[in-house]
Amino acid sequence: MKLKPLFDKILLIEEERAQETGIVLPDIAKDKPNIATVVEVGTGGEIDGAKIELIVKKNDKVLFNKYATNEFKIENKTYLLIKQADILAILEDK
Repeated sequence: MKLKPLFDKILLIEEERAQETGIVLPDIAKDKPNIATVVEVGTGGEIDGAKIELIVKKNDKVLFNKYATNEFKIENKTYLLIKQADILAILEDK
């Protein structure tokens, strides 16, 4: 199934963070990472009279506000849907 976000929405999949210690923590005690990969981007366009230009692109790694996402599962994968305005930065390799 292919998902295509609308307007200024961005579809993300979170990066898995490796556990660095031998201590096993329950899922509820783990901080979720704030880094994700862009899977799909919306169409942009005009929202409430303002033109929205999409800056992020497919496959970008981004830092995002984790409290601004909508999380859902499709075909056993967890995705996040977020507005472009809630993406804090694009991460670039040197």
